[in-house]
Amino acid sequence: MSDEPVEVVAMGKKSRRPDHIPALKAIKKIKRSPFIVADIEAALHDDVHVPCAVGFLVVKPGEDLASKSEYYIETYFSEDNDFSISYFKKRSERMMLDFIERLAAVVSDEKEIRTIYFHNFSRYDGIIVTTAFTSQIGKYSFQTVMRKHKMYELKVYRGNEKKKLLFRIRDSYLLLPAALNNLAQDLCPKLGSKGTIPYEKLRLEYLPEIGQQLLAYLKQDIRLLGGVMLKAQEIYWNLYKIDIVDTITLSSLALSIFRMHYYDPKSWPIHIPTRNQECFIRRGYYGGHADVYKPYG
Repeated sequence: MSDEPVEVVAMGKKSRRPDHIPALKAIKKIKRSPFIVADIEAALHDDVHVPCAVGFLVVKPGEDLASKSEYYIETYFSEDNDFSISYFKKRSERMMLDFIERLAAVVSDEKEIRTIYFHNFSRYDGIIVTTAFTSQIGKYSFQTVMRKHKMYELKVYRGNEKKKLLFRIRDSYLLLPAALNNLAQDLCPKLGSKGTIPYEKLRLEYLPEIGQQLLAYLKQDIRLLGGVMLKAQEIYWNLYKIDIVDTITLSSLALSIFRMHYYDPKSWPIHIPTRNQECFIRRGYYGGHADVYKPYG
Protein backbone atom coordinates (compact mmCIF):
# COMPACT_ATOMS: atom_id res chain seq x y z
CA MET A 1 0.00 0.00 0.00
CA SER A 2 1.13 3.51 -0.75
CA ASP A 3 1.75 5.95 2.08
CA GLU A 4 0.55 8.82 -0.08
CA PRO A 5 -2.59 10.59 1.23
CA VAL A 6 -5.83 9.66 -0.45
CA GLU A 7 -7.31 12.29 -2.73
CA VAL A 8 -11.02 12.67 -2.07
CA VAL A 9 -12.95 13.05 -5.29
CA ALA A 10 -15.70 15.66 -5.51
CA MET A 11 -18.87 13.76 -6.44
CA GLY A 12 -21.79 15.02 -8.50
CA LYS A 13 -22.05 18.13 -10.61
CA LYS A 14 -19.47 20.84 -10.34
CA SER A 15 -20.71 23.48 -7.94
CA ARG A 16 -20.97 27.11 -8.93
CA ARG A 17 -19.87 28.25 -5.52
CA PRO A 18 -16.19 29.08 -5.00
CA ASP A 19 -13.87 26.36 -3.74
CA HIS A 20 -12.31 28.72 -1.19
CA ILE A 21 -13.40 31.65 0.95
CA PRO A 22 -12.82 34.91 -0.96
CA ALA A 23 -11.29 38.01 0.57
CA LEU A 24 -13.46 41.03 1.33
CA LYS A 25 -12.92 44.34 -0.38
CA ALA A 26 -12.75 47.48 1.71
CA ILE A 27 -16.21 48.81 2.50
CA LYS A 28 -17.10 51.95 0.57
CA LYS A 29 -19.06 53.45 3.45
CA ILE A 30 -17.79 56.90 4.32
CA LYS A 31 -19.52 57.13 7.69
CA ARG A 32 -20.97 55.01 10.43
CA SER A 33 -24.68 54.22 10.58
CA PRO A 34 -26.99 55.50 13.32
CA PHE A 35 -28.98 52.95 15.30
CA ILE A 36 -31.51 52.59 18.11
CA VAL A 37 -31.03 50.99 21.54
CA ALA A 38 -33.98 49.75 23.58
CA ASP A 39 -34.85 47.86 26.75
CA ILE A 40 -37.85 46.20 28.40
CA GLU A 41 -38.76 45.60 32.04
CA ALA A 42 -41.36 43.01 33.01
CA ALA A 43 -43.45 42.38 36.11
CA LEU A 44 -44.49 39.01 37.46
CA HIS A 45 -48.23 38.45 37.08
CA ASP A 46 -49.85 35.03 37.54
CA ASP A 47 -46.34 33.52 37.47
CA VAL A 48 -45.72 34.99 34.00
CA HIS A 49 -43.36 37.85 33.10
CA VAL A 50 -45.49 40.57 31.51
CA PRO A 51 -43.83 43.72 30.07
CA CYS A 52 -44.64 46.79 32.13
CA ALA A 53 -42.09 49.36 30.88
CA VAL A 54 -40.23 49.82 27.61
CA GLY A 55 -38.17 52.56 26.02
CA PHE A 56 -35.68 53.44 23.31
CA LEU A 57 -33.04 55.99 22.31
CA VAL A 58 -31.86 57.06 18.85
CA VAL A 59 -28.04 57.05 18.75
CA LYS A 60 -26.06 58.87 16.08
CA PRO A 61 -22.27 58.64 15.56
CA GLY A 62 -20.34 61.46 17.15
CA GLU A 63 -22.94 62.24 19.80
CA ASP A 64 -22.01 62.81 23.44
CA LEU A 65 -24.66 60.86 25.32
CA ALA A 66 -23.43 62.21 28.65
CA SER A 67 -24.54 65.70 27.63
CA LYS A 68 -27.94 64.58 26.29
CA SER A 69 -30.97 65.04 28.49
CA GLU A 70 -32.94 62.00 29.64
CA TYR A 71 -35.88 63.42 27.71
CA TYR A 72 -34.25 62.08 24.53
CA ILE A 73 -35.08 58.61 25.85
CA GLU A 74 -38.69 57.75 25.06
CA THR A 75 -40.35 55.49 27.63
CA TYR A 76 -43.73 53.78 27.95
CA PHE A 77 -45.30 52.54 31.19
CA SER A 78 -48.21 50.13 31.29
CA GLU A 79 -49.81 51.81 34.29
CA ASP A 80 -50.21 55.07 32.41
CA ASN A 81 -53.28 53.36 30.91
CA ASP A 82 -54.75 52.18 34.21
CA PHE A 83 -57.77 54.49 34.00
CA SER A 84 -58.80 53.52 30.47
CA ILE A 85 -57.91 49.78 30.55
CA SER A 86 -58.74 47.77 33.65
CA TYR A 87 -56.94 44.51 32.84
CA PHE A 88 -53.14 44.56 33.31
CA LYS A 89 -52.26 42.32 30.38
CA LYS A 90 -54.35 44.51 28.08
CA ARG A 91 -52.52 47.58 29.38
CA SER A 92 -49.25 45.81 28.65
CA GLU A 93 -50.35 44.95 25.12
CA ARG A 94 -51.41 48.56 24.53
CA MET A 95 -48.02 49.78 25.77
CA MET A 96 -46.10 47.41 23.46
CA LEU A 97 -48.26 48.42 20.50
CA ASP A 98 -47.55 52.12 21.17
CA PHE A 99 -43.85 51.27 21.37
CA ILE A 100 -43.89 49.38 18.05
CA GLU A 101 -45.85 52.12 16.30
CA ARG A 102 -43.40 54.75 17.53
CA LEU A 103 -40.39 52.73 16.35
CA ALA A 104 -41.99 52.35 12.93
CA ALA A 105 -42.55 56.10 12.76
CA VAL A 106 -38.98 56.92 13.81
CA VAL A 107 -37.28 54.64 11.28
CA SER A 108 -39.63 55.94 8.57
CA ASP A 109 -38.53 59.52 9.32
CA GLU A 110 -34.86 58.64 9.90
CA LYS A 111 -34.07 56.97 6.58
CA GLU A 112 -30.61 55.78 7.65
CA ILE A 113 -31.78 53.91 10.76
CA ARG A 114 -32.68 50.27 10.29
CA THR A 115 -31.07 48.52 13.28
CA ILE A 116 -32.37 48.29 16.86
CA TYR A 117 -30.41 46.68 19.70
CA PHE A 118 -31.58 45.02 22.91
CA HIS A 119 -29.03 43.55 25.33
CA ASN A 120 -30.13 39.90 25.64
CA PHE A 121 -32.62 40.00 22.77
CA SER A 122 -31.71 36.50 21.58
CA ARG A 123 -33.45 35.00 24.60
CA TYR A 124 -35.49 37.06 27.07
CA ASP A 125 -36.40 40.31 25.27
CA GLY A 126 -36.85 38.59 21.94
CA ILE A 127 -39.66 36.42 23.28
CA ILE A 128 -41.54 39.47 24.57
CA VAL A 129 -41.07 41.52 21.39
CA THR A 130 -41.99 38.65 19.05
CA THR A 131 -45.14 38.00 21.08
CA ALA A 132 -46.12 41.64 20.62
CA PHE A 133 -45.68 41.38 16.85
CA THR A 134 -47.75 38.19 16.59
CA SER A 135 -50.77 40.21 17.75
CA GLN A 136 -50.25 42.56 14.81
CA ILE A 137 -50.12 40.02 11.98
CA GLY A 138 -51.41 41.74 8.86
CA LYS A 139 -50.27 45.18 9.89
CA TYR A 140 -46.72 43.93 10.26
CA SER A 141 -44.95 40.78 9.13
CA PHE A 142 -41.67 39.50 10.47
CA GLN A 143 -38.96 36.98 9.80
CA THR A 144 -36.64 35.49 12.40
CA VAL A 145 -33.08 34.17 12.14
CA MET A 146 -32.84 31.33 14.67
CA ARG A 147 -30.03 28.97 15.60
CA LYS A 148 -29.88 26.57 18.54
CA HIS A 149 -32.94 28.17 20.14
CA LYS A 150 -31.39 31.64 19.96
CA MET A 151 -32.94 34.50 18.01
CA TYR A 152 -30.14 36.23 16.15
CA GLU A 153 -32.30 38.71 14.31
CA LEU A 154 -35.92 39.76 13.90
CA LYS A 155 -36.69 41.48 10.59
CA VAL A 156 -39.88 43.52 10.56
CA TYR A 157 -41.82 44.52 7.45
CA ARG A 158 -44.92 46.65 7.06
CA GLY A 159 -47.87 44.65 5.78
CA ASN A 160 -47.71 41.09 4.49
CA GLU A 161 -45.21 41.62 1.68
CA LYS A 162 -41.61 41.03 2.71
CA LYS A 163 -40.15 43.38 0.14
CA LYS A 164 -39.21 46.52 2.00
CA LEU A 165 -37.53 46.18 5.37
CA LEU A 166 -38.92 48.43 8.08
CA PHE A 167 -36.29 47.65 10.72
CA ARG A 168 -34.33 44.74 12.18
CA ILE A 169 -33.86 43.96 15.87
CA ARG A 170 -30.61 42.38 17.06
CA ASP A 171 -28.92 41.33 20.27
CA SER A 172 -26.02 43.56 21.33
CA TYR A 173 -24.86 40.73 23.62
CA LEU A 174 -23.94 38.68 20.54
CA LEU A 175 -21.53 41.46 19.55
CA LEU A 176 -20.35 42.37 23.06
CA PRO A 177 -20.81 39.25 25.24
CA ALA A 178 -20.50 40.74 28.72
CA ALA A 179 -22.72 42.21 31.42
CA LEU A 180 -23.95 45.68 30.56
CA ASN A 181 -22.53 47.24 33.73
CA ASN A 182 -19.05 45.80 33.02
CA LEU A 183 -19.13 47.02 29.44
CA ALA A 184 -20.20 50.49 30.56
CA GLN A 185 -17.37 50.73 33.10
CA ASP A 186 -14.83 49.83 30.41
CA LEU A 187 -16.19 51.77 27.43
CA CYS A 188 -18.18 54.73 28.75
CA PRO A 189 -17.49 55.23 32.49
CA LYS A 190 -18.65 58.86 32.43
CA LEU A 191 -22.22 57.66 31.90
CA GLY A 192 -22.23 56.15 35.38
CA SER A 193 -23.10 52.65 36.50
CA LYS A 194 -26.15 50.49 36.17
CA GLY A 195 -28.86 51.32 38.70
CA THR A 196 -30.74 49.01 41.01
CA ILE A 197 -34.37 48.07 41.31
CA PRO A 198 -36.08 45.93 44.00
CA TYR A 199 -37.02 42.97 41.79
CA GLU A 200 -39.18 41.51 44.55
CA LYS A 201 -41.46 44.52 43.98
CA LEU A 202 -41.76 43.94 40.24
CA ARG A 203 -45.30 42.72 40.68
CA LEU A 204 -48.56 44.23 39.60
CA GLU A 205 -49.54 45.43 43.07
CA TYR A 206 -46.30 47.40 43.49
CA LEU A 207 -46.09 49.02 40.04
CA PRO A 208 -47.85 52.31 40.95
CA GLU A 209 -45.52 52.64 43.94
CA ILE A 210 -42.22 52.05 42.08
CA GLY A 211 -43.23 53.45 38.69
CA GLN A 212 -40.88 56.46 38.68
CA GLN A 213 -37.98 54.42 40.06
CA LEU A 214 -38.57 51.76 37.42
CA LEU A 215 -38.55 54.28 34.57
CA ALA A 216 -35.36 55.89 35.90
CA TYR A 217 -33.73 52.45 36.05
CA LEU A 218 -34.92 51.70 32.50
CA LYS A 219 -33.57 55.01 31.16
CA GLN A 220 -30.15 54.42 32.69
CA ASP A 221 -29.93 50.96 31.13
CA ILE A 222 -30.83 52.41 27.74
CA ARG A 223 -28.31 55.23 28.11
CA LEU A 224 -25.55 52.78 29.05
CA LEU A 225 -26.35 50.49 26.14
CA GLY A 226 -26.28 53.45 23.78
CA GLY A 227 -22.90 54.58 25.11
CA VAL A 228 -21.43 51.08 24.95
CA MET A 229 -22.54 50.44 21.38
CA LEU A 230 -21.47 53.92 20.25
CA LYS A 231 -17.95 53.49 21.68
CA ALA A 232 -17.58 49.96 20.28
CA GLN A 233 -18.71 51.19 16.88
CA GLU A 234 -16.14 54.00 17.03
CA ILE A 235 -13.29 51.64 18.00
CA TYR A 236 -13.87 49.14 15.20
CA TRP A 237 -14.43 51.90 12.64
CA ASN A 238 -11.19 53.70 13.52
CA LEU A 239 -9.14 50.49 13.54
CA TYR A 240 -10.63 48.55 10.62
CA LYS A 241 -13.16 50.79 8.84
CA ILE A 242 -15.86 48.23 9.65
CA ASP A 243 -19.24 49.27 11.04
CA ILE A 244 -20.55 46.87 13.67
CA VAL A 245 -24.08 47.59 12.43
CA ASP A 246 -23.19 45.52 9.34
CA THR A 247 -22.55 42.35 11.35
CA ILE A 248 -24.72 40.34 13.72
CA THR A 249 -22.27 38.47 15.94
CA LEU A 250 -18.77 38.91 17.31
CA SER A 251 -17.53 35.90 15.31
CA SER A 252 -18.87 37.33 12.03
CA LEU A 253 -17.25 40.66 12.88
CA ALA A 254 -13.90 38.94 13.53
CA LEU A 255 -14.15 36.99 10.26
CA SER A 256 -14.95 40.18 8.32
CA ILE A 257 -11.90 41.91 9.81
CA PHE A 258 -9.69 38.92 8.94
CA ARG A 259 -10.97 38.60 5.37
CA MET A 260 -10.67 42.31 4.72
CA HIS A 261 -7.28 43.09 6.25
CA TYR A 262 -5.26 39.91 6.82
CA TYR A 263 -6.46 37.13 4.54
CA ASP A 264 -4.39 36.21 1.45
CA PRO A 265 -6.51 33.84 -0.68
CA LYS A 266 -3.75 33.43 -3.29
CA SER A 267 -1.01 32.24 -0.94
CA TRP A 268 -3.08 30.66 1.86
CA PRO A 269 -6.65 30.03 0.70
CA ILE A 270 -9.21 28.64 3.13
CA HIS A 271 -10.83 25.85 1.13
CA ILE A 272 -14.54 25.09 1.17
CA PRO A 273 -14.93 21.29 0.96
CA THR A 274 -17.60 19.64 -1.13
CA ARG A 275 -20.18 17.50 0.61
CA ASN A 276 -18.28 14.31 -0.23
CA GLN A 277 -15.00 15.76 1.02
CA GLU A 278 -16.65 17.01 4.19
CA CYS A 279 -18.16 13.58 4.93
CA PHE A 280 -14.77 11.94 4.39
CA ILE A 281 -13.05 14.38 6.77
CA ARG A 282 -15.75 14.05 9.43
CA ARG A 283 -15.19 10.29 9.52
CA GLY A 284 -11.89 11.15 11.16
CA TYR A 285 -13.54 13.10 13.96
CA TYR A 286 -13.44 11.35 17.30
CA GLY A 287 -14.88 12.37 20.62
CA GLY A 288 -13.02 12.62 23.89
CA HIS A 289 -13.28 13.47 27.55
CA ALA A 290 -12.37 16.78 29.15
CA ASP A 291 -12.80 15.96 32.83
CA VAL A 292 -11.95 18.03 35.87
CA TYR A 293 -11.63 16.25 39.19
CA LYS A 294 -11.83 18.18 42.43
CA PRO A 295 -10.71 16.03 45.36
CA TYR A 296 -12.30 16.75 48.70
CA GLY A 297 -12.35 15.26 52.16
